[in-house]
Amino acid sequence: MVSPELLRRFPFFAGLTEEELKSIAMISEEEKYEANTFIFRERGKADKLFVLIEGTVDIKVNTDEEGLQHETVSTLTHGDIFCWSAVVEPQTLTASAYADTPVTVVAIDGAGLRAMFELDCHLGYRILQKSAEIISSRLKDTRIQMLSLVPK
Repeated sequence: MVSPELLRRFPFFAGLTEEELKSIAMISEEEKYEANTFIFRERGKADKLFVLIEGTVDIKVNTDEEGLQHETVSTLTHGDIFCWSAVVEPQTLTASAYADTPVTVVAIDGAGLRAMFELDCHLGYRILQKSAEIISSRLKDTRIQMLSLVPK
């Protein structure tokens, strides 16, 4: 469990009630990852929503069928949210997350969070609204990256 005060520091959780923050904190853990390692890989099961506390994470997409080659489409820093697929069906990862430096995150249990959405429509709406903003931003980043690869 992490403290609700930790979650309150991040804009992603703005607008949630104290009770909602406490509920999310109860299904959250702090995790650490070493530099130069994958936190998760594209096409896997998305089971956690991550909040980056410390370090730098590169979001990478596969550029070959085997998943051996990758292209960085976004670089995330303090406060960024990643693995939004944990709250969106079918919970399949659409990209990989690579710890560029040593990384500390808050890892929120995706199944637990989705169960909360069923009981608390306000919580579900706020989290999914913020997730949609992230998805839109990542799509924009990916488009820009793809355009840079197209010969002129």
